[in-house]
Amino acid sequence: MIQAIFFKKDKNIIGFQIKNHGRDIVCSAVSILSLNTVNSIEAFTEAKYNIDYDTNGGYLKCIINEDSLCNKTILLLSSLELGLKGIEMEYPKDISLKYKEVQ
Repeated sequence: MIQAIFFKKDKNIIGFQIKNHGRDIVCSAVSILSLNTVNSIEAFTEAKYNIDYDTNGGYLKCIINEDSLCNKTILLLSSLELGLKGIEMEYPKDISLKYKEVQ
């Protein structure tokens, strides 16, 4: 089962972590959404972020540096959340979304 964790601070999503695998169709959708989010943050914002990933797949973590968080970045992360919630509604046995408040 794919596990997605959204990291929140002061009600804003400041990052995410996705790990594990699921059915091919679900993995593909999650991979596309998450990679596109990171690419969009890089292309369309000035946000600085830390990223960690496994080159064999199955793990991606992206945390935005707090001092560079902006409305565009929040919107892109919220869009990822929306997309993953949609997948979770269709494939509840294949993906789980959770939230973690950070300091």
